[in-house]
Amino acid sequence: MLQRPVQILILATLLCTVSASKPHSKLTSCQEFTHGLTFNDSQAIGNWHLLHYRTEKGFGSGDPYCVEFTPVSDEERKELSERIGQYVENLKWESLTLKMRVPCAGQKTNRNRDYYLERLDGDGSYRTLQMPSPTAKLDLAEFHRYPMRLKIVEGQFLGMMDCHEKFVFLLGKQPADGTRLDDRLKKMIEIYWPEEHD
Repeated sequence: MLQRPVQILILATLLCTVSASKPHSKLTSCQEFTHGLTFNDSQAIGNWHLLHYRTEKGFGSGDPYCVEFTPVSDEERKELSERIGQYVENLKWESLTLKMRVPCAGQKTNRNRDYYLERLDGDGSYRTLQMPSPTAKLDLAEFHRYPMRLKIVEGQFLGMMDCHEKFVFLLGKQPADGTRLDDRLKKMIEIYWPEEHD
């Protein structure tokens, strides 16, 4: 998704959209978030910590939430296809390239959620496949699939847009400590995540 961020995060996973070039012009669409960019699955691999999401004003989240991305192996893809393939429509199994766990495996919680990401294009466009709980009765309605976008920001942060919930998240390799964001990061957020103006 992580209680609130999980629910916002496709969970699960991005209120208003991003405008990188004109901070106070009309907000961009999900398609424009990664338009013209190149994104490789390997850029997402690892643990990313929530630094900021669209509704904040100047402070780091202070939330300990962490998102873990791992590659999907051919064996895992095959096992998934055999187990749930009949319940999932219009999915290209060979394009299922990333697994997203929220929160990261090392965090103490009983609310882990697993998502598989189907790569739609090389620009960071994905569609999620949210795994239902192990006790859920499997049918088509149990597998929620939403578009999302990933991109690298400033060469070191991961921007993630949940195109279903319309939330944008900024993730970093180090957890936020809840203190005021440094000027550089705050300025970057003002550019990529502009506040709404009347």
